[in-house]
Amino acid sequence: MVGDPKTLDELDKIEAQVRVTCRGCKATEIWKLNALIAEVRRNGGNTEWRAARRSIKCPNRCASPLIDLLPLPFGKRRARREAHRHALINLSLQILREATARSANEAVGTLEVRLALHVLRPFVRDQNLLTQYWMTATETPRHPWCSCHKPYRAIVDRLIELEADVDRENLP
Repeated sequence: MVGDPKTLDELDKIEAQVRVTCRGCKATEIWKLNALIAEVRRNGGNTEWRAARRSIKCPNRCASPLIDLLPLPFGKRRARREAHRHALINLSLQILREATARSANEAVGTLEVRLALHVLRPFVRDQNLLTQYWMTATETPRHPWCSCHKPYRAIVDRLIELEADVDRENLP
């Protein structure tokens, strides 16, 4: 697609999302295409590209919004990728969290823990944190003070530092 589309419906061909920006207050929001079309129709506008801008309200609801629309090609793919990333991180953390709870009493160096650590490698970006968890998980003989709580906390802190979306139940 070259240039602006004629209607919002044309953006469905390129699986687009739309960035809505208010020129007045500089507020920005990313809308799914179906939600944007529904909002335009709900406000009494039509889905022609230039007319749709006048039917959208500012994300911050400022008094006199001048709205710019920017199509984001393949935004649906990007959203799916983010959802998959979120699921991978949190399922891996769930496995590590459950292993950490058992780690004071037994060795937790299982295949599931190893796989969870492997899945987290590209997201944590620090091999030492993952290695430390594995070393603590496989340490023998086991002592009550040799749990995996500290390495687990370090991994979660690193993910939060890198702005990964960690679910509340996986926080240390």
